[in-house]
Amino acid sequence: MAQMAQMVCGSCRQLLSYPEGTRQAKCSCCETVNFVLEAHQVGLVRCDSCALLLMYPYGSPSVKCSSCLSVTEIGEHNRRPPWSVQQGQPTPPNSVH
Repeated sequence: MAQMAQMVCGSCRQLLSYPEGTRQAKCSCCETVNFVLEAHQVGLVRCDSCALLLMYPYGSPSVKCSSCLSVTEIGEHNRRPPWSVQQGQPTPPNSVH
């Protein structure tokens, strides 16, 4: 049986469950198709107005808060590095000859 993951619908905020590895999850409540992003594909920033922690896809110039509807610009001052950079480069396995 596949491992299950969860996310919140971007439209109605319903909690969705879906099989890991899925790229899209359709909400059974509002029928919105939500794109599933892995941890290394998203950034985090605090809303400029209400300080809610927001997630956004890397490369986005801004993100709209789902709570207060304010738009927060994604700039160098609040951009975190990609997860792969935070974790460092993987160490290659030792080769046995």
